[in-house]
Amino acid sequence: MKVTDVMRICLYTHTALPEMGGQELVVDALARQFMACGHEAVVLAPWPRGRWRLGDKSLPYPVRRHPSFYSTRRFVDWYRWWLARAHRRYCFDVVHCHSVYPDGYIAARCASVADLPVVMTSHGGDVTPSCPVLRKPGLPGRYLVALNRADAVVAISRFTEERMRQLCPGLRRVERIPNGVDAARFAAAVQRPAGLDPAIRAGEYLLFLGRLDRRKGVDVLLEAFSTAGAGNDVCLVIAGAGRERSALENRAAGLGIDGRVRFFGRAQGTAKTWLLQNALCTVMPTRTWEAFPLVLLESYASGTPVIGTRVPGLDELIEPGRTGILVPPESAPELAEAVGRVVADREATDRLSHQARRVAQDYDWRSIARRHLALFEDLIEGAQHKAATGGRASAV
Repeated sequence: MKVTDVMRICLYTHTALPEMGGQELVVDALARQFMACGHEAVVLAPWPRGRWRLGDKSLPYPVRRHPSFYSTRRFVDWYRWWLARAHRRYCFDVVHCHSVYPDGYIAARCASVADLPVVMTSHGGDVTPSCPVLRKPGLPGRYLVALNRADAVVAISRFTEERMRQLCPGLRRVERIPNGVDAARFAAAVQRPAGLDPAIRAGEYLLFLGRLDRRKGVDVLLEAFSTAGAGNDVCLVIAGAGRERSALENRAAGLGIDGRVRFFGRAQGTAKTWLLQNALCTVMPTRTWEAFPLVLLESYASGTPVIGTRVPGLDELIEPGRTGILVPPESAPELAEAVGRVVADREATDRLSHQARRVAQDYDWRSIARRHLALFEDLIEGAQHKAATGGRASAV
C-alpha cells in the first residue's frame, strides 16, 4: 500500500477507558495518534464491570463494545463473533491486539480476520510467570496458538520480549516499540490544584504514583523514608488506590512518620500532572518487574527524575547519574541512602531533572505511533502481495 493510503486499524483490548491504567491509556493514545495521522481507528473492548459512566461518544475514535468475559477459560471462543461483527462494520486492514490472551487468542481463532495481519502487544501482566491465567490447565497452549498466528509482536520492553519468546520460540517477527508519553502536556506547567493539602509544597516532597499492592513495594519505601534523614520539611506523597492502603497507613503510623506521609488517593488529570511536575523525585520501589511504566515517562516529561529498583522494566529505562538512581529491590537501607542524596544535593537533582526531560522527547507519542504505522503498512503490503501471488508472505 502507498504511504498516503488510509489504513483502517482495529485496536482490540480486554480493558479500555473509562478504566484507568497503563494499558487503557496506551490504547487511547495510539488510537488518537492514528486518527491524527489521517487513518481510521476503532477500539473493540468489553463493557467494563461495575457502574462505570461511559464517555465513548466523547472520544475522537469509535468504540465498539461486547459483553464482559464470562471466564478466562470457558466460552472464550464465543467472542470471535464480536470481532467478526466489528470487521463487517469497519472493514479494517489490520488487527492490533493489546494482550496475547485473551485478545490475541480470539483474533487467532477468528476466521473473519484470517487473511488480515494480526499484531500483538503484551503490556506485561498476561505474560509474567506469576500470571494466574498462565497457570490454568490448557491455557499455555492457547498462548501458543495466539503467538503462532501473530504476523508480528510488539515488545514494549526487554522483559515482554523475553517472556513472549519463552512462550513461543518460533515468533515470526518481533518489533521493539516502547510506550510513549505526551511530552508537551507534562512539560507545560499547571496551577496548584484547589484544596491540595498545604503540607504538600512544591519541591519539598517525594512522590509514589501507582497501585497500592505488594508488588509495588510501598512498604519498603515507608521504611526507607523513616530512616532517610530527609528532614521534617520534606514529606512523602503516596498517590494511588489499592487493597494495601489501610495496611500502609498503619505501617506509616507504626514507623512514627504518619505526620510526614500524605495518602493522596487516586491522582488524575491536573492533580496528577502537578504532583509529577513539582516533586523532588518519583520513587518506584517495585519488587519484581515492570513492563514499561507510563508513570516513569510522565515523570521524565515533567522534569522529575526517578529512583527505582533494579528490576526488569526499570533497569533499562533509568540511567543512573543521568535520569535517576537505581537501587536493589527490597533494600530499605539503600533506598534510604538514595532518597537522602536527592534531598541533600538539590543541584545534582536539578541536573537529573534536565536530562530526564530531554530523554522524554525520544518517547513522544507522535513518533511512537508512526513506528506502529510503519509496521502495519509493511504487514499490509505483505498480505496484499501474498493475496495477489497466491503464495505465502515472507516473514521478516
